[in-house]
Order: sequence, then structure tokens, then C-alpha cells
Amino acid sequence: ASLTHHDPPAAPLGIILSNAGETPVLPGERLDISLTVSNKGNQSAVIDVFLDELPAIIQAWCPTTQTRLALDPGQGEEVTFSFEVPPSAISGAYRYWLIVDAPNHYPDSPPQRYEQTLQVLPPTQDAVRVNDPTFAVEPATSSANPANTLPGNPLQFQVHVYNRADRVDRFRLQCPDLPEDWVTIHYPQGFQAPGLAVVEPFLDLNPGMEGVILLTVMPPLDALAKTVLATLQLKSENSPALKLLNALYIEIQPVYQLETRFRTLVSQVQHQPGLYSIQATNRGNTDRTLEFNILGLENSDLCSYSIQPPTLTLAPQQSLTSQVTVKPKHPWKRPLFGGGRVLNFEVTATDPEHKPLPEIPMPGLLMWDARPWWQILPAVLLLLGSFLGLLWLTWWFFIRPPAAASIVRFAPEDTTYSASQGDAVHLGFEIANPDRIQQLEIVGQSAEGELLSGPLKFDFSQGLPTELDPFCVEQRRRLTCRNVRTDAKRVGDYTFTLSLIPKPGRSATPAQATAVPVSIVPAPLPQILELAPAAARYAEAPPADGKQTHSKSESDPYVARLNWVIDHPKQLRGLRLIGRDATGAEAAPPILFDVEAGLPQELTEFCRLEARLVCRNVPTGLRRAGTYTFDLIAIPRGEQPEEPILATSEPVVIQPRSPRLLSFTLNGEPAQPNYLVPIDEGKPLTTLELAWEVENNPGTQVMLMPAPGDVATQGKLPLPLSPEPGETTVTLLVTNAAGEQLTRAININTYDPTPETPTVVVNTGDPAGDAAAAGAGADAGSPAAGATSSGNPVGAPVPVRPGEVSPQELPPQFE
Repeated sequence: ASLTHHDPPAAPLGIILSNAGETPVLPGERLDISLTVSNKGNQSAVIDVFLDELPAIIQAWCPTTQTRLALDPGQGEEVTFSFEVPPSAISGAYRYWLIVDAPNHYPDSPPQRYEQTLQVLPPTQDAVRVNDPTFAVEPATSSANPANTLPGNPLQFQVHVYNRADRVDRFRLQCPDLPEDWVTIHYPQGFQAPGLAVVEPFLDLNPGMEGVILLTVMPPLDALAKTVLATLQLKSENSPALKLLNALYIEIQPVYQLETRFRTLVSQVQHQPGLYSIQATNRGNTDRTLEFNILGLENSDLCSYSIQPPTLTLAPQQSLTSQVTVKPKHPWKRPLFGGGRVLNFEVTATDPEHKPLPEIPMPGLLMWDARPWWQILPAVLLLLGSFLGLLWLTWWFFIRPPAAASIVRFAPEDTTYSASQGDAVHLGFEIANPDRIQQLEIVGQSAEGELLSGPLKFDFSQGLPTELDPFCVEQRRRLTCRNVRTDAKRVGDYTFTLSLIPKPGRSATPAQATAVPVSIVPAPLPQILELAPAAARYAEAPPADGKQTHSKSESDPYVARLNWVIDHPKQLRGLRLIGRDATGAEAAPPILFDVEAGLPQELTEFCRLEARLVCRNVPTGLRRAGTYTFDLIAIPRGEQPEEPILATSEPVVIQPRSPRLLSFTLNGEPAQPNYLVPIDEGKPLTTLELAWEVENNPGTQVMLMPAPGDVATQGKLPLPLSPEPGETTVTLLVTNAAGEQLTRAININTYDPTPETPTVVVNTGDPAGDAAAAGAGADAGSPAAGATSSGNPVGAPVPVRPGEVSPQELPPQFE
């Protein structure tokens, strides 16, 4: 027998309450509600414990209505809620809920809710006066000895009322804690007229008399099993403020009445499972839990049984349903013929709390239909197929002619090749029945029929040729060859033809196949994407030891430099750089860079070779002043293009250096603008020697005027003086390649130091005026006749300071 049973999952939180759900308390007392919470799960959890749905009147009685616990697995802790019942509390039953939940750590476990009742009892009277009425209930009940009853059964109570006052009083009985339909109060009959009985809603008693009020309590049929605490209150019409109270303890006995109904939904099956349902209804007044089990009666191993859900928890008057599934397990055990197979099983229900249950099991039946007649068709087809297969094997091995070799596929591995890769065309083909091949031949032709490749011949008479062994694989009588290399490398368009020559014999038919055209495109030519000067202007380099240096160092600021970017550098054989001056003539010999084997040594400092050749600050060797343009010619590998690959840069200006006078002396001393030279009769003239040195830059011109004109950048020259008083002006003019000029001039005035009428020499800046004044103002007794005031030797030229008028600083005189 197959038994399927699923235990309900255990709750991860364990709760133990200190009370049974209904707790009595007197006004002015304190009530503690305690519970113990334990973590039965496998993880630490934060547990919320709180009171919910508290009536508004008792919310102020409990200062703390919620708390939170952090418990490890297996740990427990006690929680207490305190109610401070005020002395003025009104008696009655106040219902609320106690809830325990761990939503963050046990989200699949529903909150555990416990209904609680706070029963506030009537306050006890401290003293009973002698004339106060009293009453008693018979039979008497207490919490330890309640009155027992079943739902629907009445309970009879006699309420004895004693009027100990000295006046007639009227009494009424009330039971506010019980629903109105539960309570029936019967007062004694009175007589209003002879023979007429009247039922009054009160009890009249004379002084010192006793009366009986009948109280009937009948819980309805749907009343839940529990202990009910009801308060009886007797009202006195004479003393309305008097509180006469008593309590009734009524225990409603549990009623165990459960109904189960087994229904068949699908019982006749072929491949699908059988479906059934069990409907359980709780007709009692307590919660019930049912566990269902399935028992196979015969051939139980043929089916699998399942119940979902296997356990039902029913509240009073609640109905729930479980689904039963019965599925055959072994399809090959299904009957072939007849009316099918009947499988019996039964479902039983048990109560884990051992409450009364009906002992009658619920029987079930599953009809497993037999196979249809057409399911024997596979056996018939198997026999027929075996016969046909035998006939085919006979034809294949004894009658069939040998299969001829045929070309299944012939195509190039790629339709376009590049000459820059240096590779040849590769072909692929597939041939059926390769054992029938005698020879294969491959030729490549142009569109005009010119033979460009091959013929390539492969001899199959001894099997697969060794030259094809690395490229071919034979599987299932198919020879597949890939990447067979040809000798087609030249640029052009090819059409390849594969010719198959079969071995002699039956069905020996030659075959031929033509592949799609293949192109070998020429390698892309290099392209000069950028050619530009590194700077638009440069300064001319200064001369060094009279020789011009051509530095290629990155630190040389005087050499003109270029930047360029060239695409497809792998196709370059060399570069030619030509510098031209403003007239278009070559300013320097062309520079050739050989890049066929990589970057040359002279470019490694300035270039990087990757996908493109990028060069920065390449020195051109031009350092002299002028305006230049540069032509960069790319020389490709292989055949030369019709037009040269040429790029021309923008003009580059090398500005000449400004004229610079290094030295300009007269008789070895730095030359001054003005000189005075005395002339004495009978004495030789003073000899003057002019020397100069100019920075020797390319294109620098030096002129000495009025004579001799053009001179070298460095030299010496004597200056002859006239024996007569007068003025001589010598001018040095320096001009650079850009036309900038530098001028230096010397004025030499000759005069007679012993004139008859001396005059005062005033240097006004006018050479002629200064000379005349010098000649007129000199006499034999002046300081110039002997030595100069500055101590210069007699006869030496003395420079004149322009703008000064002083006899002590007159022009120098010669003896």
C-alpha cells in the first residue's frame, strides 16, 4: 500500500499563556497578563508582542501595549502587560487581541493571535446595612464549579430576593454581560382583577417578604465552547443607587460534530491523473484539525497518490476542501484489451488531538482505460519495415551500381584578397564518393580566358595525396577540403574551375565546377594626411666658429622642423624631403628616409610607427634666414603610381639676426662720435687707425663710407687727415639679409692750435661749427698747446663730449 502523509510545518515561535483567555478583575486592582515566547526556528529573530483592538475605555489602563524581543534559536523570554483598573471602572467584559509576530525573519509564518477578555467584576460592598435588600442565586456557581450546559440547552436559575426594608419595594433583574437572546427572566404573576393573571416585568415585595425570579440562560446552537462569566444586577426602585450584584459562571460544553464528503471529479483516465475532492465541514463549536491519509487497496504500486493540502484546520461552522490526485505510474502496464483496469483506494481522516471523528473511510475508484486498437499499428509497421529493409539491403549490396564521384561544393574561402598581405587565393571543395576519384585539376583564368593560375593537379589513384592531407577530412563518404592554397598572388580577377576525372568503371562520368569570381586587390597606397611646419617662424642661428652647424637634436631651436602623418605606412619604401626657398629652388640637398625595414635611426627620436606614421618636430637642416616651403614625397613599395604622392607644407620663415657690431675702435680705443685733432706746421700729422668687427651672419654686408665702400665683416683701415683744418666724417653701415641696417659714424675735426684770434670752442653737436670754434679759440698759451687737461699725450685725438662748454675740456691739440 502507498501511504502519502504531509506533516504541517512547525511554527517557529512557541507561545505559553498564563491565562485561559478570560481574566476577572475587581475595580481598583492590578491585573498582570504574562506569556512566554520562545524562538524554535533556526535563526535569530526580532519578535513583536503587542495588544491590538483595545477598547478605548481600557487603553489608559495599560501604559505599555507593545514590546520587542531579540531571541537566538532555542532562547525564550517572558513578557508581562499590566492593567491598572481604576476604582471607578464600570463592570463588564472587554475583549482585545494578543498578537505575536516576527515579520522580518519569519515572513512565511502568519501572526499568532489570541483573543483575550478582561472581565471587570462589580465592586464589593464594604458593609451591608440591616434594612438593605439582598438576593441569592440558586444553584450557586463559581469559577471552580461552573454550571455546565450544551449549546441549545437551557439553564434554570432561581433568584431569591429578600426585602428587609420597612417599605414596599419593586425589584428588576438585569444580566448586561450576556446577549439578550440568551437570557429569559420570569417574574411572579400578579392578579389585577379576580380571575385575571398579569405578568409584570418586575417583582413587588412587601416589607420582610421574599420573592423568587426565574432566570433561564440558553446559549444558541452556534455558541463556542468556553467559560462565560455573567454579572447579575438587581435594581431597587426605592434605592436606585444601591448596587446589588452577583456573578454566574457558565461553562459551554464542546460539541464535536464533523462532516466529510468525498466527491469524484475525474475517475476514468488514460494518461491524465484522476481527480477527487474532500469537503470537510465543522458543525461543532470548537476548532478542529484533520489529517488525511490515502491507502491503496489493490495494485497500489501502480499509482501515486497526493492530497493538497493534507491537513485542514477548521473553525466552527467552517467548510474547507482538499484536492486528491491519483496518477498511474507505469504506462507500459496499461491493459491492451478489455474494459480497462479498476484501481481501488480509500481516504481516512485522523485528528491529531484525538477528538471524536467518524470512523467510516471514504472509498475511491480509478478506472484505467485499455489501450485503443490502433496502438497495435506500430507492431504492424515494424514488421512491414523489416521486410522492406531486407529488400533494400539486397538491392544495396547485390544490385546497386557503384555511386559516381560528384562535386558537391567548390568555392573560394574569401572572395576578396589584398596584395598587401602577400597571401595567395585559398579554395575549398567537397566531393561525394572520393574513392571513385582518379585526378583533380584546378585552374584559374581571367575574365578574358587568360590562364593566371595553375593548373594544380592532384593524383588520387593511390588515395588522398600527401599535399592535400593537412587540408582534407573524409567522413561518411564525403571528402571535405578547406584552405587549399593556389599560386594566384598577382593583382587581378580570377575564376577557378575544378575538374574531376573519375576512375574507369560503371557510372564513370567526369565532372566540373566553377567557383565564384575572386579578386586580388592592390595594396592601398600611402597617403600623406598631414604636412605642416612645427612653427611658422624661427630665429636665425648665430654663427659658431665661422661654421654653420646642422643639429638634429630636439633642443636646437634654430632649425626648421616639420610635422607629418602618413596613412598605410607599411606600404612605404621611403620618404624624400625637399626644402625650397622663396623662388622655388632647392634650398638644400633632398633628405631621403628609408622606412622599408622600419623607422630609420634619424627618425626614431621624432616618429612612432603604428597604424599610421606620426612624426613630430622632424628637423629639416635649414637654419639660415629665408622663407621656405617643403615637399614631402612618399615612395610606395612595388609598382610606382602614375602620379607622385606629394604634399607641400605652408611657408616657414627663418628670420635673420639683427646686425650686431662687436667692436668699433679708433687707435685701439672705443670710437667716440667726435674728435678734435690739432695741426702744427712743421710737425707730422697724427696717424689714425680705424678697426671694426661685425657679427658674421649669412647675408650680412658691411660698408665703410665715404671710402673704400664694401669691406669685410672684420678689418682695420688707416684714416688719412688733411693738413688743412677741416672736418672728416667716417660712417660704418651694416645691413643684414632682411635689409635691417646698423650705422656708426665718427667726426674728426682738424684745427690750428695757434691762431691769431683765439676763440672759445663750443661743442654744439655740429661738426662744422665745432671745428671752426676750435680753430678760432686756440692760442699758444692754451692748455692744448702742451698737453691735454686729461693728461693725454700731445698729438693724440681727444673725443669731444657733446653739449658741454668748458675751456678745460676743449678738443685735444697736437704739438
